[in-house]
Amino acid sequence: MTNKKGIMGVGLVFAIALAMLVSVPQAKAAENNILVGSNLTIGSTGQNVVVLQGLMSELGYLDIPLGVSMGYYGTMTKNAVARYQAAQLVSPAVGYFGPITKNAMQTQFASHNWLTILGW
Repeated sequence: MTNKKGIMGVGLVFAIALAMLVSVPQAKAAENNILVGSNLTIGSTGQNVVVLQGLMSELGYLDIPLGVSMGYYGTMTKNAVARYQAAQLVSPAVGYFGPITKNAMQTQFASHNWLTILGW
């Protein structure tokens, strides 16, 4: 479904993106579980950052411009995480992806059954 502006709802886009992950082997999906991995902050790199950036993008908090590669936790990612934190009432909403934010994400994703879809 699209809204009055012709844009698909974030929930629908997120559900479609998550459904595409179902084809990923279960071990690979569990390997990408950022909720149990290292905390992430400015300067972090790697696959966990890519996963976080993908989730922030699908949730509508991050818009990575064309030509900018994923996998580096810079200012754009920090600001996206801070906006997510504010929306989830995580305090302080400073853009650090640590235990409090992971817990909020766990709660939100579990309530929508997204953890199962992600294989987490």
